[in-house]
Amino acid sequence: MSFIPHKRNKDVKVFLPEWPMRKNGGARKCLLLCMVLTLIIMFFYYTQFSIHAFDEEFVLNYSRTKLWGEERYLINTSKCRIRNIDPFNEEVKKYYHRENYVPCSNKELLSYVEITDSLTTLHINQSLVTAYSVLKISCCYSSINRIVQKNRSDDGISVSECVPFEGSVEITDNVVLVLCKNSLGSEIYKNVHAVVTPRDLPPRKKQLPQTSNFTGVVLVGIDSISKLNLVRTMPKTYTFLEGHDFLNLRGYTKIDDNTFPNLMAILTGKRWEEVYKHCAPDKNTMNNCDIIWDKFNDLGFITAYVEDMTEIGTFNYNNRLGFGAPPTDFYFRHYMIASERLPSIRRSHTCSGPENTGERIMNLAKDFLTIKHYPKFGLFWMNSFSHDNINLPSSMDEKIVSFLKDIYDRLDNTILVFFSDHGFRFGDIRNTHTGWLEERLPFIYLHFPPTFKQQYSKEYLNFLINTKRLTTPFDLHMTLQDVLLLANQSYKVRPSQACPKCHSLFQEIQESRTCEDAAIDQHWCVCKGHAYINPLTPIVQKAADFMVGKINAIVRSGDGGNLCAHYYLKKVTSSGLSDEYQNEANQSVSFLLIMIETRPPAKFEATIEIGAKGNKPDFRLLGDISRTNRYGDNSKCIKNWLQKYCYCDGLFTSIKSAICHFLNCI
Repeated sequence: MSFIPHKRNKDVKVFLPEWPMRKNGGARKCLLLCMVLTLIIMFFYYTQFSIHAFDEEFVLNYSRTKLWGEERYLINTSKCRIRNIDPFNEEVKKYYHRENYVPCSNKELLSYVEITDSLTTLHINQSLVTAYSVLKISCCYSSINRIVQKNRSDDGISVSECVPFEGSVEITDNVVLVLCKNSLGSEIYKNVHAVVTPRDLPPRKKQLPQTSNFTGVVLVGIDSISKLNLVRTMPKTYTFLEGHDFLNLRGYTKIDDNTFPNLMAILTGKRWEEVYKHCAPDKNTMNNCDIIWDKFNDLGFITAYVEDMTEIGTFNYNNRLGFGAPPTDFYFRHYMIASERLPSIRRSHTCSGPENTGERIMNLAKDFLTIKHYPKFGLFWMNSFSHDNINLPSSMDEKIVSFLKDIYDRLDNTILVFFSDHGFRFGDIRNTHTGWLEERLPFIYLHFPPTFKQQYSKEYLNFLINTKRLTTPFDLHMTLQDVLLLANQSYKVRPSQACPKCHSLFQEIQESRTCEDAAIDQHWCVCKGHAYINPLTPIVQKAADFMVGKINAIVRSGDGGNLCAHYYLKKVTSSGLSDEYQNEANQSVSFLLIMIETRPPAKFEATIEIGAKGNKPDFRLLGDISRTNRYGDNSKCIKNWLQKYCYCDGLFTSIKSAICHFLNCI
């Protein structure tokens, strides 16, 4: 794929008027203001330049030979070849810079929780009191619980009356709010704590024989991080993974656009459309979705699920109403809602009160893994430092590697899956070939306990082979079912509804596997290459018109589509054509990867099959259509899956569309 560079004006001359010597004081003030603004802009420009120069040195310290290896392909099979692109190649290097970790408080935490076998105690750290106030302080705590509502049980929380305590107090609640004030009544500290202890397990679990013979599974995920961006932004984490017996599924490819369908493929083996038919997530019935943690729960595993940035939670965003009842033994959505409502010194998703939001999730994962004598299944998902900014994960590199080091010795009977759902989906990097590739290739590493490798050596060797095969979230779902089978031979493995040919990664995947075999639509498949074709070529323009027609048809077909504007083609920004191949109907075809801009201003990407019908080209949409610019408030009139296609109609839309037509804005 190739892209058209922006043209820059040359030989721009700046003429400054003579400084007026007399009168005209208003003009002098205006000119002085312009000069100050010019100096500010120049300062900002050169500051940014120095930052990028510093980043250049950082990149060189982690050179390609040290980090990324010399292999030309990630996987190279008879039916699938995926290029091993340099994460710091010239095409994308300009989009990368480091972000520094910024603490969410300039003080250590005043309160903490201590857990022993029989007690849970909330403490005030007396050595820090003077750092918060020179006056005497008083503290109290409240319990935080879910409010059971008919349709929105996942969003409501209750806060009990605040109970005063001094120094320390024994608590029985699993989520508590701590509030401290000075003697003048001013609030000096506020935080929320969560407690993970087997005492909170349901009676049925406590009565089961305690065993650690079963192999458990804990999944720790970070939103929107590709294989390449893991290397780019978290080199220390990448180096740790590569050096500590973690296995990289090099051909792991996403099967749909965003988080929900890619996670549900792992958790249910179904596509999102099938999930919606089965359990209607928009009706507060996610508990009926046949999620795999229910099967682990039935076999006596203790289960956990928690996710940050609750407003965009996987099961709660886009008109999904979440769970009517807690879906797992440890379910901490109410904890995250309460913590995200705390006052923060930084107005950022990365902070929830005085603590880093992502670190809250990691601390819960560590506490869950500390529980002994129970096999475990847990999902711990982080959005806060990766969802909105492709470079922000670099600020968490040391925190992530520290977390992995902390839990490494707690994995004696637990498979750890450390992974993402997809690469970065928006922004200028998506206009590059590298951005196209990495958006489809999320990172994923698995670590197996030594006992598993010894007891199931054949399964482990098959997994090793599969690290260089084309794999998907559906395969991971089948692998989780195999873990259940190893724990209880009476468990009946069910085929993935969306991918009948998919199977456990403990069985060798066929070397000749294709994207079609793996239920990967051609739009997401990166096995076949494509070459640049001029966007002004007539066949490309006809395909672009076809694509816009499809977008408008999708908009008209959805609930609320009448609220959305009609799209018109503005221009084709990029296009690539594949070699000829035989499709499933045994016809000779090619596919065209095409990126367009529209009026109203939006950016879309699609993969279109080009065949022949008589003397005319015959177009067919292959899979989904991607929206590659952020839509935000432009689609706020829609609250369902149609949101990513919609541009809300109205007078403002018409005015903005006309302005952007001339100013080339998106």
